[in-house]
Amino acid sequence: MGMLNNFFNKAVKESKYPFGSKECGNFLKEVYKESIDDTIILTEDIYEKISKYDDINEKIKNLEFEKKSIEHFLQNEMKEYETAFCKERKMTWKSTEKTTIYTKSLKKDNPELASRYLRTSKSRIFKIY
Repeated sequence: MGMLNNFFNKAVKESKYPFGSKECGNFLKEVYKESIDDTIILTEDIYEKISKYDDINEKIKNLEFEKKSIEHFLQNEMKEYETAFCKERKMTWKSTEKTTIYTKSLKKDNPELASRYLRTSKSRIFKIY
């Protein structure tokens, strides 16, 4: 793992994988895909990043609400029509169908069959509390 850490630190310093890039995210997921059930205390100088993260999340939440409000307004204007134009902009709001398997019932009614088609994936979830 030490060799990988050195490679990662060198890659970041040389801007091959700048923080925020898809490549950096993929690299981090690969290098640190296994977790250690332990706790680390980080230095206080990164607390500013955590606060900025919180501010950005709040702004995103507000922008998502504003975006949804505009979507609802436009949908109300379109009513039952699937396509609308406003100047050069086209909007669509089409009906769609999706068929899915209700796995809860399948597992209950036929657990042997359900277990043959289950797939387990492993990932790490990042959260800040």
